[in-house]
Amino acid sequence: MKTTDNEQGGNTNDLFGYDNVSLEDIERIAEDEGNQRWPEAMRQIYAMFKDELEKHGADSKIAIPMLNRICREFGGVQLYLPRGRQLESEIMNLSIWQEFKGDNVEELSRKYDKSMQHIYRVVAKMRQREVKNRQPDLF
Repeated sequence: MKTTDNEQGGNTNDLFGYDNVSLEDIERIAEDEGNQRWPEAMRQIYAMFKDELEKHGADSKIAIPMLNRICREFGGVQLYLPRGRQLESEIMNLSIWQEFKGDNVEELSRKYDKSMQHIYRVVAKMRQREVKNRQPDLF
């Protein structure tokens, strides 16, 4: 008798509706380079998810459920995916805010290769967010 993920705690029935297929079976299909049934974009997304999960010490088997979720949510939809510059900018702003001491604007300006005015704008923006998060709206 073959053991399924359901019996091992990984419930594939919730994912795909088939209780006789394990995540290992699906992984073998996903990693088979000769399998032309999977579009290249799906292969790349799966490989990317798996790689990131492994880098962070997480169970790489959840790459399949993550890919399944992406396909269910966005499958068939033409999608523009931005390069992530806004996210990168927000992360940099957060880093500047966390390093800001009040007297190190010039140092931050050099470190992040931004003008001092830019650093002041970032600090003001982040301070405003901090106040908003701490104080509820009165109106």
